[in-house]
Amino acid sequence: MAKIVIAGKSECPYYARAELLGDKLARNLPNFQLHKIVQQPDDWEKWLKNTCNERGWQHMKSPIVWRELVDRGGKGVLIGGANEFQEYAFGYYGIQSDQVSNDMNLISKENKQYKIDIVKEEAEFKARSNPIHVCITCATNPVCYAIINSIGQGDVFGKHTEIALHLLDTNDKLEELEGLKMEAEDLAHDLLREVSITSDTKDAFKNCSAIVLLDDLTQNPEEDKSAWIKRNSSHFSAYAKMINDVALKNVKVLLTGNGPINMNTYMMIQNAPNIPRQNFVGLSRRIENNAKAVVAERLKVNTSGVVDLIIWGNVNGEHFVDLARSRVHGYDGAIWGPPSFSLPAPEMVWDKPWMEKDYIELVKTRHEKMTENLKHAPSMSAGGAITSMLEHWWNGSPSGQMFSLAVCSEGWYNIPDGIVFSFPVTMVSKGYWNVVQDIELSEEMKTAISATLQDIQSEKDVLFPPPTPPPTESKVTIIDPKDTEQQEEKTENSEGEKQDDSEGEKTDPKLDTIEEEKTGSTTEST
Repeated sequence: MAKIVIAGKSECPYYARAELLGDKLARNLPNFQLHKIVQQPDDWEKWLKNTCNERGWQHMKSPIVWRELVDRGGKGVLIGGANEFQEYAFGYYGIQSDQVSNDMNLISKENKQYKIDIVKEEAEFKARSNPIHVCITCATNPVCYAIINSIGQGDVFGKHTEIALHLLDTNDKLEELEGLKMEAEDLAHDLLREVSITSDTKDAFKNCSAIVLLDDLTQNPEEDKSAWIKRNSSHFSAYAKMINDVALKNVKVLLTGNGPINMNTYMMIQNAPNIPRQNFVGLSRRIENNAKAVVAERLKVNTSGVVDLIIWGNVNGEHFVDLARSRVHGYDGAIWGPPSFSLPAPEMVWDKPWMEKDYIELVKTRHEKMTENLKHAPSMSAGGAITSMLEHWWNGSPSGQMFSLAVCSEGWYNIPDGIVFSFPVTMVSKGYWNVVQDIELSEEMKTAISATLQDIQSEKDVLFPPPTPPPTESKVTIIDPKDTEQQEEKTENSEGEKQDDSEGEKTDPKLDTIEEEKTGSTTEST
């Protein structure tokens, strides 16, 4: 079976000639297939260059004709222009074009007008569409590659939500972004209305309803942790300021990666005053899924059967993996029930030493082990954690289940207000998360959570060191107006002598009171 592709400029008379010859062949030959590609004059040169580069051809004029190898696969065989196609048709099929110049010119004008009408119709169709704008930063990251398909086919934002996808990366990555854009368009998803690429954060974040930050600022070998945290802070603060200016005011921002997620989320909240602070969250689910997978392997169940396992604290720092309330579905034990039936995971494991030591070590090293086996960082599992989190945030999470999420505290579980901390949450209400507040913490859990809080506070102290009052601020002097003359006389008499501050504090009751108030105030502010 022969499949011939004819492409050319809409106003080109030679394209019209090749097109009519192709139509004639298609009418007279049962196994002949014809595909036409018409480009506007302004778009032709770029399209021809890209097509020839992709297929390794040399061709500089309109039209271009090639044969697709339908029966054998491959990139196709270049036939040439209008004259070469006429020779091909006559040589293979004994058919010639009988088109005269006037007819060719007339048809070329009709082709041009037809293409204009088609473009206008497509623009009107897009104008009736109302897609939400979604941005993915660091878009050449393999994790981005793993989530675009899910977004485009409606698994994340809903089966009826159209998407305008913005892909952001640096200038030197634009060529890779162009290839990613082409592949995303080749997915042919109805919901993916537009794919744009840019290295400009303003263009990327403009009018966005959802933003996924994949940026991973790796700590350099010679870089200490403090410098690394400060570099992260500067980077994500700049993002936040731009999001604050150009994104929608209800934009939802998800931070991911291997950096100091809690601190980065905190800094973005500080630098985006127009965006509700609950709309900035850090991804805990990747580690949560790692922890679930280890339990699933132990109990020989599907990972999706392990639920209500919680990550408390600093996502990529000191955190506590809480198995106490976790449950398992589908466990092959003595007691069976319907799919909704579950059993306490700790009781099914029934190995306290393993849970306290080996289990924690397996969770910590799982990501490293996957990276070692794959010879690169795992992207499919990271992409799955991102898409499932966004899906639950946007459309609601399964009823009766808890998940982990790094959010800005409002004082829950004695975590200070404003600290970004990974809590157990539900997302039953679409578009919102709610911290589960009725969990009873054992003394062991309180101790572990306190340690994670200290780790977060140590990162915060890098950017906002605790205030240390200078010695001159450690005392306050009050002068009574009635004693002004007496004080001046005393100062003159004791000129050149050092005043004993400690004795002054002891003999002045007023000063004792002020000192006590000042000390209490300083402790409070610290």
